[in-house]
Amino acid sequence: MSKSNVTAAIALACLTVVWASAASSQDEEYATCVDACQQTKAQCIDACDLHDNPVECDEDCQEAAQDCAEDCR
Repeated sequence: MSKSNVTAAIALACLTVVWASAASSQDEEYATCVDACQQTKAQCIDACDLHDNPVECDEDCQEAAQDCAEDCR
């Protein structure tokens, strides 16, 4: 292999590692964000017991959690 081919192969390998790391990091950030949304939803639903209309409160919690998860993307 010529020196330029070796250099190109090393550069490609480095870019592949950087890309894979970035993709993995984004997946972790998304999962963390969705987990936070689910925790917030659980707390919201727990608080619905004290609400005048618990069914409506629960629906609002579900909708807020869905909006939150969509914002994670």
